[in-house]
Formats: sequence, structure tokens, C-alpha cells
Amino acid sequence: MQCDAKREAAKGALELVKKFISNYKIVGLGTGSTTQAFIKESVDLLMNKKLISSSSSTSLFLSSLGLEAIEYNQKDSYIYIDGADEVTRQGEMIKGRGAALLGEKILAYSGSINIFVVSEEKLVNKLGEKRPVPIEVVPKAYPYISNILKKKNIKYEIRQCQAKDGPIISDWGGFIIDVYTGPMDEPKYYDDMLRSIPGVVETGIFLNLADYIVIGRESCGYDVIELKRKSKDI
Repeated sequence: MQCDAKREAAKGALELVKKFISNYKIVGLGTGSTTQAFIKESVDLLMNKKLISSSSSTSLFLSSLGLEAIEYNQKDSYIYIDGADEVTRQGEMIKGRGAALLGEKILAYSGSINIFVVSEEKLVNKLGEKRPVPIEVVPKAYPYISNILKKKNIKYEIRQCQAKDGPIISDWGGFIIDVYTGPMDEPKYYDDMLRSIPGVVETGIFLNLADYIVIGRESCGYDVIELKRKSKDI
């Protein structure tokens, strides 16, 4: 029997969320097809919670199901659920295929419990095996960033829209550049190096941000990896 791995992951995430949800009034939601699968599985539960969204795409999807995202008031803690484009068993992730990496990282950084939901093909030994690293950049800085990446012999491309001419513009007004690192032995090095370039707003490398990773299997069922995040100095 073959199952939809995304839906299996979503069902697993819902069971995990149920263990914690009574302690939270607010649920934060990421962006992408696996997050949408979780939302579909969890409509009844989410109806009774305040929701904050990482992107306009997720807000529109919530609206289509009769749910509404609110502005976060900075007072209440929340549980956060999101997907990932690549993930290791150590909790390192690449995100940003949906061009929402900045909003996702903002919500993940402040989440009290972060649950990331993936299908099994997203699991890798090293980040960069299958996906480039997206970075969000200030549009006017693009020529300078492009020149710096060329000098570093780093392959990249600016992400283009499919439904219109020109580059993708994020919810935050930035361009998205896909950086091809190949498999990374030290993801933190690339994260630090890319963010050190003036005009780079954020990268899609997510480190020390996952408490749980739920991995859906095509053979049906799911696995849960529990991680211990290092405390953040704020």
C-alpha cells in the first residue's frame, strides 16, 4: 500500500500538536504544500485558535477554508508549524522555495514550540544535496550582491516569476536569489557568509529552530525526531 507522504506527515503533526495545543491561544503557520496539508487536516482544531501567518499565500489559503490570520500582538507565546525543502536528522533545514523565508524565520525564531513537517524525500544527509539556498535581498543591492557572488565563484540565479515577466518579489519587497552551494559540511559557515554581504536580508538556512520534525512515509505512517534547541540569547 502506498500513501501520500505529505498527508501522513500532516496527520502526524496534528497528533503532536494536540499534545501541546491546550497551552497556547495562538498557532503560527508557515508556507507551502505540506503546511497546507497540515491546515486541511487541522481545520476543526484551528477554528478555535488565533492564527498568525508567515505569508500572504498562507493567509489566502486560510481564508479559502473560512479561517483568518491576525496580526501578532507580541504578548502571547505560540506554537509554530511549517514545512521544509530539505532537512537533516540534526534539524538543519533549507527553506524558502515559496519565497516566504523571511516571514518563516521571523515566526520560527520566536516560536515556543516549532514543529516542521516533511515528506520523506526531503530528508538528506547534508543540506544542499538537492536544493539551492534561497536568500532574500534588497532589490537595489542586487547588482552588488551579484558581483560579490561572482567573485566568490558561487553559482546563483535570481528567481523569476512564471505568471509574469521579471523576478519574484517577496511579501517584504525583496528579490529571491537561489544560491547553489552543493552539499554543505558546515551550513553555519554559508549562513554567516551570505548574511555578511550588505544587502542580503536573510537566508533560507534554518539552524537551531526545530523542536520536532515529523517525517511522513510513502509506506504509510510517520516518524518523529525530537530535538533540543539551544537557548537563544535575546
